[in-house]
Amino acid sequence: MKNNTHYKTELTLNDERLQYLFVSEGNSTIIKVIEYSPITTLGERVVYNLGFGDYDEIRKTILDDTDSNNGDMYVVFNTVLFTVPLFFTSKPDCVIYVCGSDSDEEFKEKCLPKCKKKCTDYCKKENQRIKIYRYYVDKNFEELSTEYIFFGKNRNTNNAFVQYIPGHEYHDILVYKKK
Repeated sequence: MKNNTHYKTELTLNDERLQYLFVSEGNSTIIKVIEYSPITTLGERVVYNLGFGDYDEIRKTILDDTDSNNGDMYVVFNTVLFTVPLFFTSKPDCVIYVCGSDSDEEFKEKCLPKCKKKCTDYCKKENQRIKIYRYYVDKNFEELSTEYIFFGKNRNTNNAFVQYIPGHEYHDILVYKKK
């Protein structure tokens, strides 16, 4: 993945999880965490969920439903992308699972009552996070395909992972490192 401007990360290992901590500088100073945690297996490969958000130091958890509005969205996103090759260096035979925390039914139920966008029938904020990842993969698909294999799943159609095709709508993405 392209090495654009990103924050310096610090790797911590917690059980089987890999966590990359960094500080987001802007309107406020916020500790962010990128976490790869095992969720299942596919054949002999362990699948790791890519989680990301603000780090709650008191509860030692990730808050993946907050918007920091720190003015550094691109640097933060590049920092997340920067950790993908680092993950595959540590775990070359594993798979990364990517989905947005705003892609499930619970998100809509929580969002609609307090919606600032005045949504009624559907939530305009739903699936925003996975759309950002899809946009990046679509835009850089040819280059990324030299090192990675992508599969996507659309929960509204066949709800099964298929070979990723740029421009298609997916709610979940699997990323494999080519050997």
